[in-house]
Amino acid sequence: MFDLNVPFKIKFIRTQGMQKTDMPIKSINFTVKYFLPLILFLAVSSCSYFRTAAMESSVFEPEASLEKANQLIKEGYYEDARKILEDIKAKDASQKYAAMATLRIADTYYEAESYEEAVVEYESFMKLHRYHKYASYAQYKLAMSYFKRIKTIDVSYSWAARALKEFQELRRRYARNPYMDITDSRIKMCKRMLAEYEFYVGNFYFKKASYKAAAQRFKGLIHNYPDSKKEPDALYYLGLSYEKTGQRENALNVLTSLIEKFPAIELSMEAKEHIALLNSKEQ
Repeated sequence: MFDLNVPFKIKFIRTQGMQKTDMPIKSINFTVKYFLPLILFLAVSSCSYFRTAAMESSVFEPEASLEKANQLIKEGYYEDARKILEDIKAKDASQKYAAMATLRIADTYYEAESYEEAVVEYESFMKLHRYHKYASYAQYKLAMSYFKRIKTIDVSYSWAARALKEFQELRRRYARNPYMDITDSRIKMCKRMLAEYEFYVGNFYFKKASYKAAAQRFKGLIHNYPDSKKEPDALYYLGLSYEKTGQRENALNVLTSLIEKFPAIELSMEAKEHIALLNSKEQ
């Protein structure tokens, strides 16, 4: 880095135990004493300068980093985006950008369909930033992280139940959230799925002749999910379950309710036949 050409030459000659040089010893001592500290000072100063310049060139800019992460998310580079977002969380002392970094980390998992990890991150955000301006967005995405995992009624009961809970929490806590219309739609879909599951289980017990267990499921469906599409079926099979267990009056009441509420459907025609059969047995 530095040109240290010394403008003198030293030559050592051994002659009878004596030593001659081209430069007096005092001159050498003078050079070492005064020039060497100067050289060392320049070297240290130079290193300090370059180190400071390097630090200035890598000044932390959270807003620019967040924009870069958002662009990476758009392009599908979720892991690269998370590295930048984690860096923001670690360095942003103001927490202004750290909160958004936490939310966007959750979004990277959501977009990658890693819903279990997304749930953890959205819940973390909600615990720390319940009144943040994007809190309703985080609550909506949390609910959707469960909703997206719903597949078929026989394996998705728990996801539908949790999604319903989180959507209802969104509606309760953030009454003016911008997702209200779609939230209502999602709540109806979750309730429909849960009603179908209850009927699925109740019908399973009915086919096994476990009529008491079946009746409990059908009663639960009617009570918890009124006006669902499965309500007529639940009423019909609840009436038959009562009939099978010898509860004649309960059977008559339920089947009559089915006829009164849904007079035009085929099941009501069958319910009338069962009522006539039950009455004939009493005569």
